[in-house]
Amino acid sequence: MINIIIKSTKILIIFLIFYYLYENNHFNLDIFVKLTSSTFLTVLLSCLIFSTHILGAYRWSLVLKSSNIKNSFLENFKIFYMCTFFNNFLFGNLGGDFIKIYYVSKLNDSNKIKNSFSVIIDRIFGFLGLSILGLMSFCLILYNQNNMKYALSLPILLVIFIFIFGYLSKFLRKIKIIGNLIKYFQLNILLFLKCTFLSIIIFSIVHFTTYIISSKIFMFDIKMNHIFFSNFISLFVAAIPISPGGMGIGEMSFVFINKNFFDTYLNNLANIIIYFRLIVFMTSLPGVIFFINYKKKTKISIS
Repeated sequence: MINIIIKSTKILIIFLIFYYLYENNHFNLDIFVKLTSSTFLTVLLSCLIFSTHILGAYRWSLVLKSSNIKNSFLENFKIFYMCTFFNNFLFGNLGGDFIKIYYVSKLNDSNKIKNSFSVIIDRIFGFLGLSILGLMSFCLILYNQNNMKYALSLPILLVIFIFIFGYLSKFLRKIKIIGNLIKYFQLNILLFLKCTFLSIIIFSIVHFTTYIISSKIFMFDIKMNHIFFSNFISLFVAAIPISPGGMGIGEMSFVFINKNFFDTYLNNLANIIIYFRLIVFMTSLPGVIFFINYKKKTKISIS
């Protein structure tokens, strides 16, 4: 009963957010007109987003391989792709990770802890790449606004933070989970660099796709750095498990950042993120086929 109340409340929050966005001219139904009238560009952007699924599956495969879990890339891609589809509907954009853990464990019964650990590690790499891009775009924004003092102070603060974290790691190691993570990264420096680089590429494609939607489909005059930073905040906030796939929350934060930080007073700004969501949904739709096949395999194995 409590779960039903919580889920109903979250759905109500989504409805209220979209109602607010609609009433304040932050989105309209012209999205679907644009979707049909910009077919070539939509297909091109879909190919870009599909490439992030391939790169994401490859990154996860590297993490699994480092833990001596030797699935084929094809199997890893199927599970990753299937869970990308569910991220559109489960609360927060992390919901598919639980399904990922379940199905990869089916392939490796003896490595259930490692399977779960691999998903956590993969997410850390994702957030790391997203955060690095966010920091870089913010520094460029400050630089372009002639705030050199603040632009240069951020990297310095980052270096100071790394040194402080290095010092505190002696104490953090005593916490088992954090200790295991620190030990894992120390033993896999090359993997750390590879996966972080892959994450930066993945989110660069995501942000660039969002920029193309803004500039070429909706003809908004918004700087690329502003799109990169506001989309970074949008994706980060969307991970909060309030709504399915971060729906509404991501759009609201995107509009808020552009309006209040960059003085971008344009109607239907949320259309950019909604359009992006539709592309992600379309590209991840074939993941349903993989899910049905895995369900059939599970039933066969049980019988």
